[in-house]
Amino acid sequence: MFKINQHVIGGLKTFIIAEIGINHNGSINLCKKLIYQAKKSGADAVKLQISNPEYSYNRNTLSYKIFKKNFLDFKSLIKIKSFAQKIKITLFATPGDFQSLDIIKKLNFPAIKISSGLLTNEALICEIAKLKKPLIIYTDMAYLNEIKKAVLILKKNKFKSYALLKCTSLYPCKPNLVNLKSIKNLKQIFQKTPIGYSDHTLGIDTCVAAVALGAKIIEKHLTLDKNLKVPDQKVSCDPREFEKMVK
Repeated sequence: MFKINQHVIGGLKTFIIAEIGINHNGSINLCKKLIYQAKKSGADAVKLQISNPEYSYNRNTLSYKIFKKNFLDFKSLIKIKSFAQKIKITLFATPGDFQSLDIIKKLNFPAIKISSGLLTNEALICEIAKLKKPLIIYTDMAYLNEIKKAVLILKKNKFKSYALLKCTSLYPCKPNLVNLKSIKNLKQIFQKTPIGYSDHTLGIDTCVAAVALGAKIIEKHLTLDKNLKVPDQKVSCDPREFEKMVK
């Protein structure tokens, strides 16, 4: 077990993350509203995705256009961090590149997420490990040998405060493709490591089932309203649905 702020990860209580990602549309006000609703709905933490499109994507790609449109600058992130601290909810982020990691260092977030798409970026993982901050590592786009290699890097850096999250990278993911039993496989292979689940299905049933199978962390996307046009709208809960999931 380890802690993210006052929250014990791997204990009896499920650690619940409201994934904002880039559902803020690059708006400080919308981001603050999402953080407030996450707190009100009972989430333990909120997570952003910080990626500089100039460093991470080719200009002619869809990813570049999406992240360029939904970009929050450093001054905005300082204000958002201050708001999260004010309402007493844990805020952390995923760095999409080294420049974004530098921003996370300056903001001094209490934890860091490593996306599965970056699980083979050994240089980035080594740099993150040096910070000695709790890590949540996603496994959905990685082979088992790649997950093991990333964990080995952490062990070589004498780093123990990390968890692995099961996920399926489909938006949305159909129930028959979730493969929740892999939570048990991860528990068997990575013993003494907290295993969690990040959800891309519609509704909340899969999250409940994941906890029944031993998931110690649950992450679910959050939107203010089902009619909003935000990047991860299809797989996001509104506040009322999110609160029901927490309960």
